[in-house]
Amino acid sequence: MSEQEKYYDFDVLTFPSTHYALKAEKLCKKDGIRVAMIPLPRELSTDCGVSLIVCPEECKNAENLLRQAGVSLNGVHRLQRKGKDARLWQNMLNI
Repeated sequence: MSEQEKYYDFDVLTFPSTHYALKAEKLCKKDGIRVAMIPLPRELSTDCGVSLIVCPEECKNAENLLRQAGVSLNGVHRLQRKGKDARLWQNMLNI
């Protein structure tokens, strides 16, 4: 399978407001967890908003950190991307 056809998994953290997403990004980066803020993917919601992508290997650490800090999460969603979309998200996470 070529790189263009290969799928990659990413976890997307969603929040009740942009305020929580910004706070979560700051906490995760401070703790060394690689996250990147993105527009809320349309397959998750048609609402305007932002979310964070995180590598699946680091997602549990991010969830635990945010729970301990009292940051509200709406959900954690596993999404697959391939080709140019996957490379973009990988570059955003420096992987």
